[in-house]
Amino acid sequence: MARRSSSSMEVLLGLLAIEPMSGYDLGIAIRASIGHFWNESYGQIYPNLKRLASAGLVASKTEKQKGKPDRQVYSITAKGRTRLAKWLAVEPQPEIPRNELLLKLFFGTQASPQTLIGYVDRMAKREAAILQNLQCVEHEEIANLERYPDAPYWKIAARFGQLEMEAHLRWAKETLKAMREFTGKRRPRSANRKEKCNASQ
Repeated sequence: MARRSSSSMEVLLGLLAIEPMSGYDLGIAIRASIGHFWNESYGQIYPNLKRLASAGLVASKTEKQKGKPDRQVYSITAKGRTRLAKWLAVEPQPEIPRNELLLKLFFGTQASPQTLIGYVDRMAKREAAILQNLQCVEHEEIANLERYPDAPYWKIAARFGQLEMEAHLRWAKETLKAMREFTGKRRPRSANRKEKCNASQ
């Protein structure tokens, strides 16, 4: 089986298929549009732009800026569009999620209940903020970009993020309620060991 790419370069090709951008612009676009399900750092963006340019998949031009350093603006080439189309035609890779919060909850008897409750509570607050941002993206930012043929697909991706965050928040609410209920019933492990020792004597 052929080894698949990480999709990092295809992300850049996809964004450049929308409109030409600089490396800096690409970083902003990633955070603002696909940041809830995909991330690329500037440490990945700039080297990949160089690779794409070397392969003839993107072209670049220098733009002068008054009072600022010149900037390199990249655009996708016909060859780049072909590469993007081939990537889109390949079935997406199934991924096993890695979630450190769930991992620590799984081993929860080894930790302080209040510590674990704090983890879940802070996660809920972070994801509530993400949900609010996704709702703004759908109702305001994407609505202002209806001229782009990609806009309906952007709404679909944003909606996935909303429903995912809503599910996470429902889980957090149930989990916090359950943990607070059984925290008072939990007996210290050291106490259990002492009782077993006394019973054996």
